[in-house]
Amino acid sequence: MTAIESIYEIEADLHDLQPYLNSKSPWAAKRARGKYERLVDRFFREHGRVTDPEQRSACLHDDKYFLSLLESTRESYYSDHECSP
Repeated sequence: MTAIESIYEIEADLHDLQPYLNSKSPWAAKRARGKYERLVDRFFREHGRVTDPEQRSACLHDDKYFLSLLESTRESYYSDHECSP
């Protein structure tokens, strides 16, 4: 799997989880939060060399920030690919 494909996969999983992160059901919200934290961990494990590790904390507390980081990282990969000979 390429780096860009990984980001698309994480992003799709995040979109699936977002409705459950603020669920009225404590059980659903807790389960979604655990999955969300694993997505953040996966992203920083796989893409940590192109991101600032300090962003991880912000991502854990704000799913919209995480989504914007995914998008900007993906765009960065695309621009790096276009600039490569």
